[in-house]
Amino acid sequence: MGFLDKFRKKPEKTQEAKPEEPLDLEGKEQPVYFMWLLFDHTPQMPALERMQQVLEKKYGQVDLVSGGEARSFAVPKHMAQFQDGKLPSQVVMFPPQPFDQAEIGSMERSQLWNVPKGDKLLERATHKILLSDMMAVMDYPQRCAMLMDYLEAAVELFPDCLGVWFPHAWKLFTAEQVRSHKIPREDRFVYFGVNVRLFNIQGSEDKILDSLGMYAMGLPDVQFHFHTLNPDVLVMHTYNLCSYIFAHNAPIKSGETVDGVTEDGQLSRDIQWRCQYEDAIVAPKRELMDVCPSPYAAGGRQ
Repeated sequence: MGFLDKFRKKPEKTQEAKPEEPLDLEGKEQPVYFMWLLFDHTPQMPALERMQQVLEKKYGQVDLVSGGEARSFAVPKHMAQFQDGKLPSQVVMFPPQPFDQAEIGSMERSQLWNVPKGDKLLERATHKILLSDMMAVMDYPQRCAMLMDYLEAAVELFPDCLGVWFPHAWKLFTAEQVRSHKIPREDRFVYFGVNVRLFNIQGSEDKILDSLGMYAMGLPDVQFHFHTLNPDVLVMHTYNLCSYIFAHNAPIKSGETVDGVTEDGQLSRDIQWRCQYEDAIVAPKRELMDVCPSPYAAGGRQ
């Protein structure tokens, strides 16, 4: 896919990680999905009429549920399925609040691949507005479509937005990157909501490259534990695997293989890498799909 070329630039740095000392986090499917709009000032909430107008361009009819400090709109286009019947899902916008620089730590800041000098952008941020869904009990492709439409509406509503932080993926974009993207609708969640991280394993030449963000929709992330292979050749492969998992509802089973890549990054059917579901080496704790890139596999694997 040509659009995958835009996912990230070459790594400029890697973060050391101790697999035996994971962070105290847990990666579970998220019943409420959050996105943060970041600002270098205290933003003003848009008028309800303006908010409804912009949302209706994305969803058609929307109905105001709450017009208080936290605003929510029901979206009949996206019906949630409950045991007793169906109800419209909702999109929610929380009021501005101060942004504490400590909310995004050094581990997260080491993985800001999409924004040049992304740490500088974060340093400018003083406030945030949280966006979320609510009652979004539906198939994940529909839920993701609703969330990505909401994201696009939100950056239109806030022309003064500095950037967007995806806390479930440790991923940062400028607001202008969101406004100007040309990503196909079906690929937007993997592009915006999934990050590929790179870590050195302390005390060894081994590396971990994994995706982060698929878990939020109940899908497996992807992990490589390897040595000597240039990590750049695995980045696009990882995004391609995530796109395939997303499009086909995680069809790859433990023990099955996927096409591997050559040292220059070319996909090859002559190279088959075995997949196995196991616990992630680097936090957050979650079960993911580990791919064994033989002969570059680390951790005693062949």
